[in-house]
Amino acid sequence: MKNRVDTMFEGKIVRYNKNKGFGFINDGENDIFFFADSILNREDFYIQEGLTTTFEVAPGYKGPQAVNITITASDEEESTN
Repeated sequence: MKNRVDTMFEGKIVRYNKNKGFGFINDGENDIFFFADSILNREDFYIQEGLTTTFEVAPGYKGPQAVNITITASDEEESTN
């Protein structure tokens, strides 16, 4: 695919607006916009701040956008491991 970055990144959801269906994932340096529809396993988790994710970045309408997002853990799961 043209204009596509195929590298997987890791980050945490730092902001999420349930009513609007979008939020931001922080990769340790930047906040990257995402749509909830881009979360591949969204039916397995209640989408909220603090969830750890893996994702790819693609060009969006107003800049980089996280796509092909997979939630890998919640803050609670990480603290018990």
